[in-house]
Amino acid sequence: MDALTRGLLASGEHEVKVLTMETDKHPFLAKEIDSSYLEATQIEAIHLDTSLRKLDALSDLVTGDSYNITRFFSLDFERILTEVLRKKAFDLVIFESLFTAPYLRTIRKYCDGIALLRAHNIEHRIWHHLAKATKPLTKRVYLKLLADRLEEYEINVMHDFDCIAAISEEDKEHFEALGCSVPIQVLPFGLDVREFPPESHGPVNHVFHLGAMDWRPNIQGIQWFTDSVWPLIIREMPSTKLCLAGKNFPKNPSWLNAPNIEVKGEIGNAWDMMTSDGIMIIPLRSGSGMRIKAIEAMAGGRPIVSTSIGMEGIPGAHQEHFHIADTPEAFASAIIGLLSNPTEAKAMGQRSRQFVMENFENQSLINRLIEELKHSLPL
Repeated sequence: MDALTRGLLASGEHEVKVLTMETDKHPFLAKEIDSSYLEATQIEAIHLDTSLRKLDALSDLVTGDSYNITRFFSLDFERILTEVLRKKAFDLVIFESLFTAPYLRTIRKYCDGIALLRAHNIEHRIWHHLAKATKPLTKRVYLKLLADRLEEYEINVMHDFDCIAAISEEDKEHFEALGCSVPIQVLPFGLDVREFPPESHGPVNHVFHLGAMDWRPNIQGIQWFTDSVWPLIIREMPSTKLCLAGKNFPKNPSWLNAPNIEVKGEIGNAWDMMTSDGIMIIPLRSGSGMRIKAIEAMAGGRPIVSTSIGMEGIPGAHQEHFHIADTPEAFASAIIGLLSNPTEAKAMGQRSRQFVMENFENQSLINRLIEELKHSLPL
C-alpha cells in the first residue's frame, strides 16, 4: 500500500489522499512517519476494533453474512469517509484489499470517480486451504463455512467495481475463472531500486524465516517445517542453525523444541535478515497472492527455498532464481544442496537480485497501471 502511494506521488501528476484503518494489532504511529509524507498523503487513520467476538460470529452464522468481512465495517470509518468525499472530488478511488469493499456503497453515493479494487490475494482461497489443513472436525467445519461465505461475497462484489488490480498473473486468471467481467490489470508489489540494501558477500551459513506468527498460514508452515523438514536437515548437517524472526511468537510451542532453533521474535529492521548470510525459507501450505518478503529477500540477494504456494505470483525460474519444494524430502534436499555449495547459493542470490531490479521496479509498475487505466477507462 505504501509502495503504491509513494509511486503515485513520485510521478508528480497525482494528488493523493489516504484514509486508513488502524487496529490494536496494527496501530497508526504518526510520530514514526516522516512529516513530509504525512503532509503529502493528507493521511487520516480511524481506529477499528477487529477483535474476534463470539456473539458477532454467531449472528453472522444466522444472517448468512461473511464474518471475515463484517469485522472491518465501522460506522465511524464510514462517517469520516463521507466527510472526505463531500469536501473533495476524486477521479480514482483505490480500495486496498477485499476488506475495504463494504465501503463501496458509500463511495458510489458521494463520488463519480473510478472504483478500483487492489486485490492483495484471492481471500477465500486462503481460508479453504486453512480449512483443509485443520484436523479438529468442528473447527474444520467452521473454517469451511467461513471460506464458503467469503467466496460467495468475493465473487459477488468483484462485479461492482470498475476494475481490479490483481497482485499477479495467476490471481488474474483465478478472477477470470470465477467469472469476473470487469477489466483486470496486474500490479505486483514493487520496490524502489534506490532503496535496495547492499547484498551480502559472505557464504550461506544458516537458514531463516521471517513472518508474523499471528497469521495462521505462517504458523501452519513453520510447524510443518520444524516437524517434517528440519529433522532431515539436522540428520545430514547437525550444526545447521535455524533463525525465526517475526512478531507474536507463541510461548513454548511443542513444535519449536527441535535442536538448533533460535527465536529472535520481532526485529527492528527486516533488511537485517534479508541481507544476512542465510537461506530464506517460505514453507507456506496455504495462501494466495504474492509474498512481499520473497521479493524483498530476492532484492537482498538471498537464495530461497519455498513451497509452490510461497512463490506463487513470482515468475522467476525454478532453480535459477529460487528452489521450489513441496515435500519434506525435496525441501530438505534443496537446503542441504545450497549449504553444501555456497558458490551456487551466492550466484542464485545475485540472479534473483537482478531479476527483481528488472521486473519489480515500483515506479515503472505504477506508471504502467495508470496508462492501462487511461486506455481502458475514462480516467
